[in-house]
Amino acid sequence: MKEKKKTPLPESNPFVEGLLDWMDSPDGELTIEVIDTLAPLLEAMEVDAKARKLIWPDGTRLTIDEAVQRIQSEHPQFPIEQIEDRLISWLEMGYAPEHYSQQQLDELDHLTEQWIEDHYRSQQ
Repeated sequence: MKEKKKTPLPESNPFVEGLLDWMDSPDGELTIEVIDTLAPLLEAMEVDAKARKLIWPDGTRLTIDEAVQRIQSEHPQFPIEQIEDRLISWLEMGYAPEHYSQQQLDELDHLTEQWIEDHYRSQQ
């Protein structure tokens, strides 16, 4: 008779456990709400990195600070820092127009990095 191999139980993962605990916390729930609320807006938004403007679906062109203020006025329960973090994360990693060539994407990355650095520098 063949002996069945026992599948080892996964060991606890402190990172995953900590993440799950944080997601269930009020701060984690609020962060998820900010991300979920901003996702459709960001998907519809365009970027003019040369002019350093976020172009809203209605055509309004705003700086990062102006965009944060607009979102915060529409969602006063969202902390300004979380809105700003989400916008900047999207600029850094989420915005990449499909029709851009590799050269255009490289230029966008360069302009965006400078824009974000200057944005942070202006807040100090």
